[in-house]
Amino acid sequence: MRAVSWAARRYSPDAPAERHFLLLQGPCGGFFRHLQRQLIARGHRATRVILNGGDMMDAAFSRALSYRRAFADWPEWVAAVAREKGVTDLVLYGDCRPYHRIAISALRPLGIRIHVLEEGYLRPNWITYEQDGVNGNSSIATLDLDALSAPELDRVPKQPELQLRGTLSRYALSGILYYLSCLLLTPAFPRYLSHRELDIAGEATLWLGRIFSWPYRRSQTERALRQIDLMGKPVHLVLLQLNGDSQIREHSRFSSVRGFVEFCLAEFAASETRDAILVFKNHPLDNGVINLARLIHEESTRLKLEGRVFFVETGKLVPLLEKSVSVTAVNSTACHQALRRGIPTMVLGKAVFNHPQIVPRMRLAAFFRARPHKDIRYYDRLVNLLRLTCQVNGGFYGRQGREALLGGLVQKMAAPPVSPMDYVMLPEQKTRAS
Repeated sequence: MRAVSWAARRYSPDAPAERHFLLLQGPCGGFFRHLQRQLIARGHRATRVILNGGDMMDAAFSRALSYRRAFADWPEWVAAVAREKGVTDLVLYGDCRPYHRIAISALRPLGIRIHVLEEGYLRPNWITYEQDGVNGNSSIATLDLDALSAPELDRVPKQPELQLRGTLSRYALSGILYYLSCLLLTPAFPRYLSHRELDIAGEATLWLGRIFSWPYRRSQTERALRQIDLMGKPVHLVLLQLNGDSQIREHSRFSSVRGFVEFCLAEFAASETRDAILVFKNHPLDNGVINLARLIHEESTRLKLEGRVFFVETGKLVPLLEKSVSVTAVNSTACHQALRRGIPTMVLGKAVFNHPQIVPRMRLAAFFRARPHKDIRYYDRLVNLLRLTCQVNGGFYGRQGREALLGGLVQKMAAPPVSPMDYVMLPEQKTRAS
């Protein structure tokens, strides 16, 4: 009880400005190291927790604690650290990793404020910053868009101040260095429980195979794109996501990408839309743990869809969107590119943009036939709400994006939280307004 009172007192408006931020795992690379330094420079305390060798490399020369005990001891340990050090705030990247889920459950009852970071809903020029949780755990995912009422939500969405370019290579390099450090320093953290479905050696083996098979995969993509162009038929585009992504495991009814692919093919067959083709676009960072080309070919043959289903593994998304009459995904943020263009979009998982005013509620086979359009004004209002509440311009992986991001992010973290409910008109307010 004392811990709850202490945390509440430290965050009250009359309390001193200094707070103590506990940082868990961040995005690959040194962003959390820079964030920690920025928090300290603003007069706060900030402590990093190191769980594996990659964290150790990213947190080099930072104030940090190493956790080397069994995962079962983690809840008691993180709560004890929070009490002992007077932690007021918990900062983490993603809320579905095992250590992060437990830490949120253990520290939120103590009155500690939770700060969750993630890749931007409106990427590539934004990152996501929320307190309730991200993606399907965000309060925006269940918000009634018809209840939103604020003049700023009806303005035309503006371009971000900073336009990021070429971040994919920096992201890839950060990931390589991070997981290489994890592998080399495994003896120092033998009990670490990874959130990834494969160990580092397995991931490395798959990626080596992907590198050596690149010329072949690229030629297969070019062949598929030529066939799509020659056929000239309407394209139903399906956006694939990473098999081990929490977006699949935690925020959808599918246990893997395999189940999603099989479902889409079965629904396309049931739709009997013989004048159109189905195109699967792979995620650019897919590691090949599932042979998607073989899976799609075998399922298409079984369902007698030969010549009407294509797999595009490499290349850019925009040229495919320009040919598409519909887009389907579990909850990929790439859906924003379709929604922005007014393309009918079906979302089969939980997501901040999965609202009935924006995406339809119907069977996928019926969607392939009807392709209902939605009022894009609802989507524009949602984008404005995201920018006002949980999107910060900048990026994690390059110096330009990081420097732009840190100022705005630290300011949000130190200020009272902004809630999407601040933009909702309550029933009694509606009555008074009418």
